[in-house]
Order: sequence, then C-alpha cells, then structure tokens
Amino acid sequence: MSSYEGKAVVFTAQQHAEVHDGVSFPAMDDDGVVIRTSYSVISRGTELDLYTGQMHGRGESAQTYPMLPGYMPCGEVIVAGTKVEHLAVGDWAIGSNLFHGFDDRYCVAWGGHCEYTVISRTSHPHGSKRAVKVPEGFPPTHASLAVLGGVARKGLENKVRPQAGETVLIVGQGVIGNLAAQLCKQAGANVVVADLEEARLAVSRQCGLDQAVNSSQTSLADIARGLNDGAGPDAIIDVTGEPSVLAQLLPVARVGGRVHAQGMYLEDLSLYFPETLFGRDLTLSATCGEDACHTADVLDLMAAGKLVYEPLVSDVMPVDEATAAYRRVHDRPDEVMTVALQW
Repeated sequence: MSSYEGKAVVFTAQQHAEVHDGVSFPAMDDDGVVIRTSYSVISRGTELDLYTGQMHGRGESAQTYPMLPGYMPCGEVIVAGTKVEHLAVGDWAIGSNLFHGFDDRYCVAWGGHCEYTVISRTSHPHGSKRAVKVPEGFPPTHASLAVLGGVARKGLENKVRPQAGETVLIVGQGVIGNLAAQLCKQAGANVVVADLEEARLAVSRQCGLDQAVNSSQTSLADIARGLNDGAGPDAIIDVTGEPSVLAQLLPVARVGGRVHAQGMYLEDLSLYFPETLFGRDLTLSATCGEDACHTADVLDLMAAGKLVYEPLVSDVMPVDEATAAYRRVHDRPDEVMTVALQW
C-alpha cells in the first residue's frame, strides 16, 4: 500500500464522475517524484471515450468502472528521490499516463486527476523521467496542455514530417488538432484546418490559423479539391477519431501524399486497398501518445511565446465540481475546448 493517499476523480459509471477520498497512490522510490497536484486538465478525446463507455480495448484489455481517469496533472514537486537529477523539491512539473501501483479497487486509466501524482518505477517504467519540469513563471493552469501538444509533436516528428511550402489539411480542431496545426505552420507549411464546430474554428483563428473552414458547410472532399490547384493536400492529419472521416480523407490526399491518423479510432475501418492506398501511392500512418521529450519541447515553445495556448483552456473549475465539469465538457462542444480542474 502506498504511503500517499487522498482525493481522486473517479468514473463510477457511464457518464458519471465523482470525487473519492482515501484513494491510495503508487509507492515512491529513489527514482521517483511526488507532485502535489494544483491543476489537472480534462482530455476531450481519450477521457470522454472512457466517460461515455467507449473503452480502449476489448475483452480482458478493456478498462472497467470504477476507474481513475486522466493523464495531465500539474503541480509542485514535494518529494524527489536521491537518483532524480532533472527535478528538485519546489519545482513545478507535469506528468502523463501512469499505469501501475494504484489502489486496486480501481481500474487505472491513467491516474491523472489525483491529489498526489507519484511518478516512480512503480507507476511507470521510466520513473521520474516521465515528469517534465515547468519553466519558472509559466501558468500552471495551462502547463498540462503541453502533454496534448506532445501527442501532436510526436506524430509530426515521427510520421508526417511537414516541410516548408507543403499544404497540410488538419481535420479536427480540439486541442491536439489546434497545436498540430500551429506546429505545422511553424515548420513553414501552408496550413488549412477544418472542424464541424464554428466555436473551435474561432479559437483556431485566435491562434493564428486563418485558413479555417467549417466542414458542416463545405464537404471535406471540396475542401481538399480546393488545395494544390486541385491535386489535394500533400499531407492530411485527422484528429477526429472517426473512421468515417478517415475514410473520406484517404481518397482526397494528393497522389503520393501522406495521411496521418492522430485520433483514437474505436470502430473498424474498411477500405479497398488497391484503389485507396496502393493505386494512389499513399502513406497511412498513426502514432500513440507522446514521450516526455515531446512534451518538454512543446512546453518550451509555449513558454517562448511561439505557440498560442491561452484560448485552449475554456474555464477553470474546482475539483469538487468534477461531476459538473465533465458534463460541461461532454455536453457543450460548441463552447468548451477543455476545462482545468483546480485542486
């Protein structure tokens, strides 16, 4: 049993979040840190899947209720192990996706909304290296967004590799899609973004993404046909997680182009290989999650003012109002990018 216990957000049933006390957290070790959480950000993608009962796995691999959700806590380091070199007591840090050592009454998915975040060899194979230092003075309400930015950066760095002068279409303008678009623009690409919600497109424009198209008014096929003199975009990044959207996008990338599936697709995708991929010489790729180095890179860009992040957190709500916070994020995609919980 861990020596640390306290409050945690718990999904007890489909579309129901509660705050439980007396939850035990992973054990500390010499290569670990303990972070007292001040803010934790809700993920509109991964967490809402689990919140609505769309588990990330099948059979014995599927998550179960009650579960400890979330993966974006930020707070002050209150304990650092003797082998930890990149963090010290008093630093601020963020962590992501811990797997083991939690209270066995709960399924871990992935323990990010907890009063204490214990990042050790018990909770993650990389121990404290999973924690990323927050630059001094950076707002802790927004620091955890760098984890979502890290997801985008991993996909761009490892698979998409956008080049200056290329045209990139990014479908889905939640936080990951928004930051992916900003990173592509930084790389010198001509960036076009699309989303069904006008409110999210308005946030994209606030972040300097001026070519923002409402895909409820213009079809994805027509958007793509308007790019590269009708040849289609050089690269497409789909962040919707919807197989039907990905199926629409594969035929509209330019011949020899790249399509990157950045979302979590929980339903089967059927495609006719000869004409969809093979005959058009397409590259179809996917990436999962992020590494601490990607999160750190994005956090540095945010701190340097090279990424716009302020509009991406729509509100800050007390953790004791977690039930209402999840309902708001789930029910109001027209007004909420995401919400930070204050501990």
